[in-house]
Amino acid sequence: MQNNFKVAVQYNNQCGYIEYDEESKSVKVVFDNVATRQIIENYLASEHVIRVAGEGLLDFKDVTIRAAESAEHLKTALTRIWEKTGVHVDWSRPVA
Repeated sequence: MQNNFKVAVQYNNQCGYIEYDEESKSVKVVFDNVATRQIIENYLASEHVIRVAGEGLLDFKDVTIRAAESAEHLKTALTRIWEKTGVHVDWSRPVA
């Protein structure tokens, strides 16, 4: 059984999705527009230092995120993709 995480994304009224394969630790971007796919792939291939919540309400720490390292790292990187690229993650839309 495959254990993959998928999430829908959109950019300029075009839709696609991002898939993470737990077994191979690989990220696949499915988007018809090549330029947009490249924007997403470049963002996800980069290492990011992101402030994430710690134990307390006002406790934050800097964490180095590599999207392909785990589904949790990918999800964290995706929380900042809009700000960096304008790509919207549609967390609520199912991807078949």
